[in-house]
Amino acid sequence: MRIIGIAIIVLAIGQNASAQANPAQPRIPEITASGRGEVPITPDRATVLVSVESRAASAATAAADNSAKMTKVFDALRRSGLAQSDITTSVYTVGQDPRTMRVAPGTPGVPTMPIEFLARNAVRANVRRADDVGKVIDAALGAGATSISSVQFSSPSTDEARRQAISIAVAQAQRDADALAKASGGSLGRLLSISSTMTGAMATSYASDVFLPMAVEAGGPMYPTMINPRDMTVSVSVFGRWEFVPGQR
Repeated sequence: MRIIGIAIIVLAIGQNASAQANPAQPRIPEITASGRGEVPITPDRATVLVSVESRAASAATAAADNSAKMTKVFDALRRSGLAQSDITTSVYTVGQDPRTMRVAPGTPGVPTMPIEFLARNAVRANVRRADDVGKVIDAALGAGATSISSVQFSSPSTDEARRQAISIAVAQAQRDADALAKASGGSLGRLLSISSTMTGAMATSYASDVFLPMAVEAGGPMYPTMINPRDMTVSVSVFGRWEFVPGQR
């Protein structure tokens, strides 16, 4: 028992000596502030999603009909000024049309429908001039495209605009932090950390680009399509932490 008691005393003395050698450091007072920077840019290119749908009594017939229509659409897109590399497949599916699936024979009150197969091919058309978007859409619809499901505008200057927005956001955060420090009777010390988040390149809502939904169905009279892209806004938020230096009292 005496040996155990001596061991406990030695351990306690060791812990006390360690605590004295490494006293808890007081937490450095901090100032935190955030900033936001916004830079407008004008989109100068677009991606148009063009679709062709075909229905038939067999999958093979639907696929063959879709291929013939899509060939005409491809030719029309190239004639509108697009290069072969500007046109890429986005979605291709062939299968039974869910709207024509048969129900169990003899189900009361539910008529049966003949089975139809649906072939759908969607391509992305990269338009290098925003002013040509309407011309490309008209060419696709005139050649037999059944829908234009989206037009997505973008700009190659997004990265440069983001860096400008970061500078604006950091300057704003630092000015606010300095004002907070002075109002608290001290001054701003060294920067402890700072981070940024890109909150959007957008016109009115969060997106990496402007996304304008379309619902254009082929079959009616052809009119020139008017597309007027809005300016995009690249937005960046930053959050910074600075050391607070108390004033002398």
